[in-house]
Amino acid sequence: MKIGNSIRLKISFWSAVLLVLAVGLSFLAVRFSSGLVLRSINREYLIDAVEKNVGMIRFAEAQDHREANSYIPYKNGFLEIDEDFLKEMGGVFAALYDGEGTLLYGEDPLARQTGTRSFRNTGIWYAESGGETYILYDRSIRQDQIGDLWLRGMVSETKSLAPLASITRLSLILLPILILLAVLALYLVTDRMLKPLKDVETAAGDIARGDKLDRRIEGIRTEDEVGQLAATFNQMMEKLEASFEREKQFTSDASHELRTPTSVILAQTEYTLEKERSAEEYREALEVVHKQGERMSALIRDMLDYSRMDLSAERYPLTPLNLSELVRETADALAPVGDSPLQYRVELEENVQIKGNENLLSRLLQNLISNAYRYGDPEGKIRICLERKESGVILSVEDDGPGIPREEQEKIFERFYRSDSSRNAQGTGLGLALVKKIAQIHGAEVWLESEEDRGSRFIILFPVFF
Repeated sequence: MKIGNSIRLKISFWSAVLLVLAVGLSFLAVRFSSGLVLRSINREYLIDAVEKNVGMIRFAEAQDHREANSYIPYKNGFLEIDEDFLKEMGGVFAALYDGEGTLLYGEDPLARQTGTRSFRNTGIWYAESGGETYILYDRSIRQDQIGDLWLRGMVSETKSLAPLASITRLSLILLPILILLAVLALYLVTDRMLKPLKDVETAAGDIARGDKLDRRIEGIRTEDEVGQLAATFNQMMEKLEASFEREKQFTSDASHELRTPTSVILAQTEYTLEKERSAEEYREALEVVHKQGERMSALIRDMLDYSRMDLSAERYPLTPLNLSELVRETADALAPVGDSPLQYRVELEENVQIKGNENLLSRLLQNLISNAYRYGDPEGKIRICLERKESGVILSVEDDGPGIPREEQEKIFERFYRSDSSRNAQGTGLGLALVKKIAQIHGAEVWLESEEDRGSRFIILFPVFF
């Protein structure tokens, strides 16, 4: 299954599941809270209506015909019911009863259906009648000359909640349809959303089938995760392409470098084997083969070392070390012996600490000092210096050889590059490339200061270690 189809189906499926859960829980929460709110409103409205009606009842000894109020004979006078007394309003009914349960005034639909005459002066209570649930609130009225009266208020909870029930039924019909439409829309939208992933899959397939390392994902400029994925993929491909190009160049350069000693060995052996030679001629031929073999061995060793550093720098852990001692030991080991006219000076600041790999740094020093011997003036000078600055730790190796032209100074750290002044010198062409790689592993910078006929100075700046 294609990546787009697989992910699109999964997104649609799990989105549908989550959407159903979210809508279902939201519906239940709204339905439950709405019911609680409506019941609370009904109770408060009921109590408020009854309490207002209580104030509309008074005892009068005689009727006042000037008032539009209602008068009900009661004991030795009348109950005066104010005209503002509400018999029914908004589904709330009010009825006035005497202590014997006789309806004196108002409306009581529940009493007509059931004949209920019991009163409860304990707040809100419920009763069933005709398949409906009623909320009731009884209020005892005890005033001078009135005696024992009851004011009952009631409202049908079933009718009050009927609109909510209708909305619930309608929701149960419409919500599944809306969820289905949303899932279908999401299924279609994900096709556009997943287009970058399809592009990544296509690009990866092109690379796998045709080695198209220059393939890139174009047209995605978003800052979301998909855009970041496309940008990361392009960066990865750029690095991969650069790595492949380096490897191709490395293979080409290595082949070129090995071709010369191999040709010399073959030519020398073929020439020697053409006929019988003297012992001296055989010795000379073997010396040529041995020299070229040593050159090939050194070249292969340097190539392997460079590849290991290039591919797995983590194999060389960096630990705190005393660079002053390491420079001194390496410099002493490579110092000229006998009556050499070469001026060899080592100037070190004591106890310079950095974080590094002892083996790699020793190799770096050997390469720089060997270069100074190889290309410097045999009767000149070599100066090795180590000092601590605010910018970092500076290690330099200086010679007074022919120098390197400015236009070649940036190239000398490339693999197998040799300047015109060093074409005939012995070496693998990887010494300075290894120096640069070791410096990079240590987070250091390396550069060259050189002028023609005035020597060269290689400088390495290590970061400060505290």
